[in-house]
Amino acid sequence: MIRTALLLFMVFAGGQAQATDCEYQPALSALAEQSTLRIRAIHFEAANVFDLDEPGTFWLHRFANHTHVITKEDTLRQDLLFTEGDVLSLAELEETERLLRSRRYLREAKVSISHYCSESHQVDVLVQSWDNWSLLPKIDFKHEGGVSQYSIGIAEDNLLGTGNQLHLDYAKDSERTGYLVSFASPNMFGSHWSSALQYADNSDGESYLFAVERPFYRISSPWAMGFEMAKNKEELREYQAGEESNRYASKRHWLQSYLGFSLSASTYSAQRLLLGFRLHDQQFTNNADTQNGLPPDRDLSAIWLEYQWLQSDYQKLYQINQFNRTEDINFGWQWTLQLARLTDWLGADANGWQLSSRLEKSWTIRPGSWLLTEHHLKQQWQSNEPSRSELSSHWLLVHHLSDQSSLAARFHLELGREMYRDELRQLGGDNGMRAYPLYFQRGQKLWVASGEYRYYTPWSILRLFDVGFAGFVDAGRAWDDPWQSGEASDNLLFGVGGGVRLLSKYSSRGTMVHLDVAKPLRSEPGLDSWQFRAMAKRRF
Repeated sequence: MIRTALLLFMVFAGGQAQATDCEYQPALSALAEQSTLRIRAIHFEAANVFDLDEPGTFWLHRFANHTHVITKEDTLRQDLLFTEGDVLSLAELEETERLLRSRRYLREAKVSISHYCSESHQVDVLVQSWDNWSLLPKIDFKHEGGVSQYSIGIAEDNLLGTGNQLHLDYAKDSERTGYLVSFASPNMFGSHWSSALQYADNSDGESYLFAVERPFYRISSPWAMGFEMAKNKEELREYQAGEESNRYASKRHWLQSYLGFSLSASTYSAQRLLLGFRLHDQQFTNNADTQNGLPPDRDLSAIWLEYQWLQSDYQKLYQINQFNRTEDINFGWQWTLQLARLTDWLGADANGWQLSSRLEKSWTIRPGSWLLTEHHLKQQWQSNEPSRSELSSHWLLVHHLSDQSSLAARFHLELGREMYRDELRQLGGDNGMRAYPLYFQRGQKLWVASGEYRYYTPWSILRLFDVGFAGFVDAGRAWDDPWQSGEASDNLLFGVGGGVRLLSKYSSRGTMVHLDVAKPLRSEPGLDSWQFRAMAKRRF
């Protein structure tokens, strides 16, 4: 009762749109007793990218607003989990707000009750949205360890205000160059079906992807269905101490289809069962640069059954993985368990089993401190091979010192046995050890720990980039590489450094530019005394 009254107070206080025959009603006790309030009307307020009344705006902000098509009302309405005439559910309003906020073309979204009609026992709901700048050059880049990677192109994440995405890219990284065109629709015609179509012509082969899915888009969704087909042809490289040691060609075919049903669902929890099959084969061939052999070809086609148990306990937090943005963090238990039967009549190399599981849980340690965890387990048995296993565990602890600073500690552990050669874990660069170049160590086992001090300034560069700073210390090690030569090192690594974070707050890309300088605390042959890194990513 108290929770409901507080929520109603919060949403009433934010109401702005007034209906002609209804009044703002501050008497919460009367509303709290109403269990059959219905939604009389839904109003929309869609804001453009920049507020031109704020100080510091100039021609670029006006140009952005003028050339941007604001998200259409129909696009917003298609994502609503309620409609006029429905019985009011505060949980549905909250879930709709999270769904809207997950759309990359929206910077922020709020769903609230604006007015109460006492005579008819009805309410008006106000849906407010703030757009991101969705038509923009796509520039992702990274430079570290003497290796430059970048992607340039045009990305439209809100085509004509419909929420659809169209991308044209040219990319170059440490392993390939190529062109890519893709189209995606997160909610086709308000049906809650999503689709994706992608084609890439790379220097090492062609790739394509086609997917269509009706996911469990809300916690009470009764069913889900999906189909995905993909082909990926590329060159794979192996590294030792950051230097390329082997190269070979890979061709991967993938097709998966599934059907899922809700076993039970309530406002804040759900149990689901999914049944599907997948065709998955991967082949490897020599090329002119192959020096140290190939991984074996494999076909892991299977039928599978998956159980999901989910709790919905979301909190709106800030300065966790990003800064100056709302982050919806689920503090409920989330567990999935999948059992797959590898079968030769689908094309698998041999009959066998795969068991995989994922567990996610977050906790509030105390006010201002949170612990976020994620764990994965995978086990595979086949009659013609030794059993394979992979276990990974990720922990993130964040403590807010003030509104402008925080401490963050990460720990990541991966333990593998009899892993496939092309799936060994890499350590170095953006994978936790920022003072070492990419691919500096690899192995079946890996751990990395880091501590970070974060400072969020009130500064903004041209009202386009928010500025933050970070100081960090990293430690880690990757080991147990059965294909390692005598020159490769698996010593314990240490590094310290600091850098600048530039958040493109108004961009649908949501990326954060990292400019770091780091120093390794353990000398290694051929290792520079300082590492300079420039990259764009979505986390602090």
